[in-house]
Amino acid sequence: MNLLALSFDQALVDRRAAAHKEALARQESYASELLRRSPGSRIWITVRATNRGQTMQQDLSVGALEIRAAPSSTAGFAYTAYSHGRSLFHRQGLDLVTTQSPFVDACVAWLLRKKCGVRFLTQLHLSTLDDPYWLREGPANRFRAQLGRWMLREADAVRVVSRAASTWVQEQLKVPSDRVFLIPVGSALIDEAGLPPRRPYHNKTVLFVGRLSPEKGLTTLLRAFAGVAERSARLLVAGDGPSRPALQALAGSLRVQERVEFLGWVSQGDLANLYRNAGVVVVPSLHESFGRVIVEAMSLGTPVVATDTQGARELIVDGLTGRVVPVNDVSALAQAIGDTLRNPERAFQMGLAARSHVREMLDPQALCAAQVDMWLKVAAT
Repeated sequence: MNLLALSFDQALVDRRAAAHKEALARQESYASELLRRSPGSRIWITVRATNRGQTMQQDLSVGALEIRAAPSSTAGFAYTAYSHGRSLFHRQGLDLVTTQSPFVDACVAWLLRKKCGVRFLTQLHLSTLDDPYWLREGPANRFRAQLGRWMLREADAVRVVSRAASTWVQEQLKVPSDRVFLIPVGSALIDEAGLPPRRPYHNKTVLFVGRLSPEKGLTTLLRAFAGVAERSARLLVAGDGPSRPALQALAGSLRVQERVEFLGWVSQGDLANLYRNAGVVVVPSLHESFGRVIVEAMSLGTPVVATDTQGARELIVDGLTGRVVPVNDVSALAQAIGDTLRNPERAFQMGLAARSHVREMLDPQALCAAQVDMWLKVAAT
């Protein structure tokens, strides 16, 4: 089986990226499993690179896996991905094209099907395309929503990451159930969960992990943190992004800047230690399809407080495996954070329950096998 994947995972081609090794290892595991199931198979990945210099963004070839960096512009990426697909079809034969989203990359796959007859599978990593917070982020998302709906209907198959997304695709878009594959998002940190969890007794560290951008809800978290009664608590912010200057200014205006530390991007190994040493991980997102941060924290036995997004509802049983509060509710978020910090034994028990739940739900080997099984089924239909 020959497969072309169109990806936005820039860590695959950027050796400077903290997640480069993890991203490459994940793709290598897919290639190994595909070779085991279908000897002689190959995977090509065309990645939309960043607009930074190309010195570290290099093509890679590892066994049955080849990765190519494409230009960062929409037109440049689309042209390169389409040309690569046509060339592969004529030189090697191509059985399936997969796309990371139902947007520009799906358009390329649709064209390849039209010109070459290659089947295509697209993925929906959002919970829905009518999420009000996502639509309000900009007019481009309203256009993407319409394009995405059409592409999801047109695709030969759709991979979704949550039960909510599966229901939405089938009920709202009328995609037949046999064309919808539910495969959650895993994490390399789940492998760390074999280590015994550390008891977060009297630990007043609040941890946020993620991109510093408006949809991640850091403004709400900072305001909530300022209202937490435990004045010995500190907030660690792991990640970077365009909102960092504004968030640092907000911390100053709230007079909590001495208790808030912006760490920037953190390596995967250091991130595991941050999770394990935190008293609570907070995920204040405005919208979240699945929530990798939630998965990572839960897998290491760290209690999580999250806003009521699709991702949180998919993973957390409120009060049992974590806490869920309304989106954008500063008071409710502050109370949940404070309650967790003041009750370390209860928080520890929630962490244990969460750890067990995630290990059962997101076994890395099972997820890898499910991904390859999906490819083989779609290519064979």
